[in-house]
Amino acid sequence: MRNLIALLISVTLALGAGEVMLRMFTPFPIGTQSHRSIDEKYGYRLDPTLSGVDEDGFRDPAGARQGFQVAAIGDSMTYGNNVESGQTWPAVFQAITGEHTYNFGVGSYGIYTYHAIVHDALANGAKGAIVAIFPGNDFAIVFSACDIMNARSDFWLAEQARLHLQALFSPTGSHTQCTKARSASIKTKLFENVALLSAYQYAIKDRVTSLYARFLGTGSDEASEYYRFPDGIPPVSRRYVDDAGRMSDLASSETAAMFADFERFAADWAAQGRGRVGLLLIPSKERVVFEHLRRGGQLAVADPAFIRSVERQIALEDKIREVAGRLDLPYRSAVDATTDALRDAILAGQRFYPDNDGHPFEAGYKAFAGTASSLWNEMKTRVAETHD
Repeated sequence: MRNLIALLISVTLALGAGEVMLRMFTPFPIGTQSHRSIDEKYGYRLDPTLSGVDEDGFRDPAGARQGFQVAAIGDSMTYGNNVESGQTWPAVFQAITGEHTYNFGVGSYGIYTYHAIVHDALANGAKGAIVAIFPGNDFAIVFSACDIMNARSDFWLAEQARLHLQALFSPTGSHTQCTKARSASIKTKLFENVALLSAYQYAIKDRVTSLYARFLGTGSDEASEYYRFPDGIPPVSRRYVDDAGRMSDLASSETAAMFADFERFAADWAAQGRGRVGLLLIPSKERVVFEHLRRGGQLAVADPAFIRSVERQIALEDKIREVAGRLDLPYRSAVDATTDALRDAILAGQRFYPDNDGHPFEAGYKAFAGTASSLWNEMKTRVAETHD
């Protein structure tokens, strides 16, 4: 009995020490609410104590906010998941254009936060702002939008009155996803708040699963979690695709209300001066795979549910492009450049996306940056035309 008690004490102490060490020297635990500091205007920012995060809570070198000329605004696709800070699209864009660029990208940001940052960046003297829109979830009332709604700051109450926003403080129907996020399962909460479990999830389980699938094939259970395609095309998580299809569906009252608010934001951005704000459309993994299949005449091999979900994203893309054209906002889509990069990676036998993640590796962010630089050239042209 004493030996058993001694063993239990030893295991408990070892687990406790492991938990402390992970919290001190790694980013774990990783979750929807970890590593963030609440911001009533933006929803939240990153914890400045994190490696690579500046004093203002963004992924930039210390002091980078001083005198920046271009605001790169977006979510995790702008933050740069899966790459080093120098490989994010804002960093590559700066290298291409020579413009001092500040990366305002944070995972799970959406159109409300984008609007607040546009106003702050232009008011602080930036020449322009590039808003990187991700149709897969930017128009859903989740994440930062929920925190903004909960905070009810003076800024957003004023914007609500000035722009007559539909979704932000709507009394009914707009809190569905916020409620779901707050009612996460006990398992999810444990994995998001216990460093040991979080490290197992992200550093061990996901990688082992991916390697097993790559070298030994997949069992029926795992195969059912992914949409799979031939000829080296990367698999896509069914859950991610289905969620993005739901959150980009304009037939949804929540998405429709969010899009109506986006139109109001876009009109306000256009009013800041011709060419000062541009829209960069960032495609989801499934959108790029869809385009690759379409180019090769292979859409028939895709699951009909995959097609239906991506077509909702495409319909939303069309509406975004339509709004940009009507308001004379510079617009570029990174779909073509990213699909080209995926094709090149497949031909070279290189991985373009992780199996279990929708964020690309370095080549994908280069494609985003190339499109952003083209957009910036258009923005500068429109500004010059205004001054002539």
